[in-house]
Amino acid sequence: MTLLPFKPYEYTEIPGDCTHPVSISDTEKIYKAAEQVRLYLRECHSHLFAKSLLSRESRNILKAVIADYIKENTEMHIPGLPVEKCINAVQNEIVHLGPIQEALDNPDVSNIEINGPHDIYLEVRGEEVYRPDLAFRDEDHLYRVIDKMLLPMGKSLTANEPHVDSQFEGFRICAVLGKDKGGISSDGPSVSIRKFSPDIFTDEEMIRSGTLSAEMIDFLKDAVPGGSNIIIGGSTNSGKTTTLIRLPLYLDKHERLITIEDSPEMLLRQKKAYREYRNIVALETKFHENPKRKYDIAKLTGVSLRMRPFKIIIGEVRFSEAARQAHEAMNTGHALYMTIHCSSARHAAIRIVQLAGDGYNDDVIAAQLADNVDLIFFQQKIKNRRIITEISELLDYEGAKKPVVSPLFRWRKTGEENGNVTGRHVRVGAISGGLADKWRNNLIPEERLRRWLNPDT
Repeated sequence: MTLLPFKPYEYTEIPGDCTHPVSISDTEKIYKAAEQVRLYLRECHSHLFAKSLLSRESRNILKAVIADYIKENTEMHIPGLPVEKCINAVQNEIVHLGPIQEALDNPDVSNIEINGPHDIYLEVRGEEVYRPDLAFRDEDHLYRVIDKMLLPMGKSLTANEPHVDSQFEGFRICAVLGKDKGGISSDGPSVSIRKFSPDIFTDEEMIRSGTLSAEMIDFLKDAVPGGSNIIIGGSTNSGKTTTLIRLPLYLDKHERLITIEDSPEMLLRQKKAYREYRNIVALETKFHENPKRKYDIAKLTGVSLRMRPFKIIIGEVRFSEAARQAHEAMNTGHALYMTIHCSSARHAAIRIVQLAGDGYNDDVIAAQLADNVDLIFFQQKIKNRRIITEISELLDYEGAKKPVVSPLFRWRKTGEENGNVTGRHVRVGAISGGLADKWRNNLIPEERLRRWLNPDT
């Protein structure tokens, strides 16, 4: 982790290569310049300014207007800062999301954590980096940017709704209101932003990154079309969704896929890898004050069963109702993939019973899950790498709290190099005869089945 000493409005250079670093005093000047430009836009381009909040085309036109205005008014130029850099900063402040726009535009940044106006963390290629040079002027400045992010979805932070999950141009946003405004964050406003990749990692990229091995890819090429029901477990930010959305790529492009999630994150139709997959329906939860009119994960799973799904893909199962409905879907013969928070493959098997059970018939539910759930993947973030550290087959339960799992692949750490963890994936087991029969019924060739039935091949 890279930590930089910081006090508000002291000079701080941007980490990395930068010919013209921006100081905190420059940030103050840029903010004041942006205020002057805003006044001009409201007076002379009010209609375009209003449309830019929701229209990307209008934003592009507005950027050109801003550039011309700053070039023509030399008194707005900041000494020591190139005019183009000043223009870009003001454009970001007015048209985009201010100081963090640089991070949003950087493809190496996957997460942005705003712990107040002056403390900004980025996840850059898996490493946490402190970036105080991306600071906001003050809390009001940060709240203004939060409002801009939430406005397109018709949402806002209020004392009645101090936590909001939303999206803005392909980014997932979790915003929290500060306690001084009736919120729940002790130290002022806080925002977490997760960026979505425009595409899906290829098999080669997954192997190169160490997420899984070439042999595990071969396994997936049989396990997925073989009809396996799969649970992907791990902690937050371990890469579960990245793995989840790759699974349908091993299916025929005409198979009917139905995705279900709280907020759009899988976005299969927007991925280049799925450009030939047209039989996809994406369902998203809908809140309503009347419980009968709200659509949560559980209710959407029920809806999906009436839509002739070949595969149901649930973004995340967190609550009992969703787990019970997922269990019901599998229990009625529907194939399903889902993610769940857990601390190991074995714990995933325990947790799904805890969620799907009712405390009275848990043994029966566990037995049904043992028949329906085939494979459990466990994924971890270790240092700056996201690794599938275990793939196991769920065989049975001894009671409701003692799952019997058979590990098939495990990751073993071999050391550390340049601050990065090193290791390798090892094949440690074979699939059961029951799983082999399932794959056989889904037309997986016998010669490929023999490979996975024999642990030594």
